[in-house]
Amino acid sequence: MDSLTTLMKRKHVASYNLDVQVPKETIEKLLHKTWKATSSKNNFMPYSVHVLGPDKKEEKILVWNKCVAKQQYSEDQAAKEGKIKQAQTIVNPYYNHIKENSYLLIFTARVCDKPTRYVQHSIENGHYAQEMFEDQVNEIITTTSIEVGMFASHLALFCMEHDIDVSYTVCMPTLIKNWRNPPFVKHRPIMLMSLGYGEKYRSQNLQAQGWKPEDDFKPEINKVVNWV
Repeated sequence: MDSLTTLMKRKHVASYNLDVQVPKETIEKLLHKTWKATSSKNNFMPYSVHVLGPDKKEEKILVWNKCVAKQQYSEDQAAKEGKIKQAQTIVNPYYNHIKENSYLLIFTARVCDKPTRYVQHSIENGHYAQEMFEDQVNEIITTTSIEVGMFASHLALFCMEHDIDVSYTVCMPTLIKNWRNPPFVKHRPIMLMSLGYGEKYRSQNLQAQGWKPEDDFKPEINKVVNWV
């Protein structure tokens, strides 16, 4: 199977099969493979990937609650500003993958403390390695987020090769003051990614509600790719 066909298998998970967990050894191997495959500016990899396994149910619910609160706050603000008529009165059901999965990955920024010998030589000759300074975390968050996306994309491909489903969320608080719990989140969160064996998918739910595939499809390529 070619990589495009493999990647096209990915669908947003509405619910995972919690009766069958992905073996920890499999996830460890896929994460190691992803780490090897993902490049990084000056080999810093200025992010952490916190892995919550099947036993971390309370922590996952805690993260889910943060996402729900973020959604409600955003929609309340949008309603006040007249951007929408009124905020939703229901919790987005497609957040459920955050609390019910085999594994939840929390990507956060990371302050790097050990440059390569080459980068250390460059530092000694005047290079400014922002990745090594606490006060620069937000300054380089765009670069860090791009690298997180690369890591997540590679991991998704490797997971799909093993028929392991993945889903993503970025709707969450980004201010660290909102992450006093869980305690391992020390720097700005960037993305959530869940892994497991999908039981039901968003597309199936929409179809059951009478929606057609063309009613929920990405923009045409000419809306995204602009030849100049």
